[in-house]
Amino acid sequence: MIEDRKVDQFLTHWRFINRHLREGRLTHGDKNITRLQWTLLRHVGRSENCTMGSIAEHFNVSMSTVSQMIDRLEKWGYVERGASVHDARVKIVSLTEKGVKMIQEGRASYLHQLTNGLSQFSEDEQETFIHLLQQLSENLREGSD
Repeated sequence: MIEDRKVDQFLTHWRFINRHLREGRLTHGDKNITRLQWTLLRHVGRSENCTMGSIAEHFNVSMSTVSQMIDRLEKWGYVERGASVHDARVKIVSLTEKGVKMIQEGRASYLHQLTNGLSQFSEDEQETFIHLLQQLSENLREGSD
């Protein structure tokens, strides 16, 4: 059985890594994007015909919450709303060029920071680290079956 102390240490380091990697991609110009806004932008960018309703369902939030988030992102120029071809009452949300650029820059920043951190390990350490993460992932998957 693993000690609580070890789990706490793991979580402390894991949270720091996530927080550090998020910092660069959640600041864009004078705007500080929240983690939820970032996730919403990525979801919109990955989805075809992304409706306000599908966003609310995906994030398990109310339509008014989605509307507020989209209003802010639209005001900042990251998304736009348009009417559905099939039903003018249904609003399709899509990324603007500025939104696409922000996602690309955020992803590049994230990968740069991660690559920089991993490059401090030797080749053998990198292989071991990746192997251990893969093993942890498999252990968690097997434990949830």
